[in-house]
Amino acid sequence: MAGPFKCPGCGETTWGALNHCPKCGEPLTRKCPGCGGTWRYIYEDDYRFCPSCGTKVEPARLGR
Repeated sequence: MAGPFKCPGCGETTWGALNHCPKCGEPLTRKCPGCGGTWRYIYEDDYRFCPSCGTKVEPARLGR
């Protein structure tokens, strides 16, 4: 199980085993605009490019 991280929607501390934030319902995955591949927000600080196709991805913004 992955450790705690902040929800990109509301900033609530959550953990990698969840699919959605229990406070605001925000999905806890990112989707590549290039290939459609997905990964967990827990890797947000590590992934600046899609791990599948290399497309540059913009960082999530809190409170979208």
